Amino acid sequence: MSLNLRREEIYFRNIYRDLLEHKKITIVFRPGNRLNGHPKGFHLGETVTLRIIEEIGADWAHLAPKLDSKFALKAEITSLEAKKLSELKKRDFEGSSPDVQDVDALRYHLGIIYNLSPKELDPDAIVTKTSFKYI
Repeated sequence: MSLNLRREEIYFRNIYRDLLEHKKITIVFRPGNRLNGHPKGFHLGETVTLRIIEEIGADWAHLAPKLDSKFALKAEITSLEAKKLSELKKRDFEGSSPDVQDVDALRYHLGIIYNLSPKELDPDAIVTKTSFKYI
């Protein structure tokens, strides 16, 4: 078994700072299959750093976001699931931010954050649900 020694971070908008500081968020969703072995994938037990974005970037322009250098919380990945949007149930959102508690809200947020069209977020679109615990 090979170890994945890369440093991984999960980025959050500043509006979630208080929820992260109080350890209220334990689940994030990202578009596509982000399981181990896939691009930008995590693996179970991986230690990640939770970071706050000060200025947004753009993947399509290869522009990295500017991060708050004073905010960094450690977390461990506890579960990973790649699912179709249509397969998500109410319980899948337990631990997500209060503004992402159903599929419609998730589609909206993924569209805005990742610049995805409604067609790219149809019911068959795959998202990865990543659960973590704070260290």
